[in-house]
Amino acid sequence: MKIEAGDVALVTGASRGLGLNIAEALAAKGMRLVVTARSADALAAAALRLRGGGAEVLDVAADVGEESALAPLVAAAYARFGRIDVLVNNAGMERAVAFDRCPAAEVRRTLDVNLAAPIALTRLALPGMLERGRGHVVNIASMSGWLPSPYEELYVASKHGLVGFTRALRASAQDMGWPVG
Repeated sequence: MKIEAGDVALVTGASRGLGLNIAEALAAKGMRLVVTARSADALAAAALRLRGGGAEVLDVAADVGEESALAPLVAAAYARFGRIDVLVNNAGMERAVAFDRCPAAEVRRTLDVNLAAPIALTRLALPGMLERGRGHVVNIASMSGWLPSPYEELYVASKHGLVGFTRALRASAQDMGWPVG
């Protein structure tokens, strides 16, 4: 897919690190941005930085690990910009800990943020992309999506799952004749 000035990108985990770098790179291409992260303060600072560079930005503080936050996030993007052309599922969490010492709540949270949220956001954004005949879903994994590392069973499992989901979605897209870039 060719990125065009005025296209709309939704970037999760955009308050710092790779997510903010991705948002800045997309803004440099003239894209309008919907950025999200858990911390409203950090997100506001990131949005101010992006606006300072000339980007048109909607910042929506949301915890993508909470399923109830996802539909309102996508709705806010549509209310402001009318569409999502690029979905960047970047938000993630990682913690090295002996698996037998990992609390059950952290197991669920890691899988929700790293795997369930990207799948759910893709389900919400994809129909509009298909209707317009263009769009792109970018799922940020890591080498842990291919290789194991000690004490990171949950992170590795979630990133393997994300890589598998991405590959299967692309195969389905090709099989169904969807635009694949």
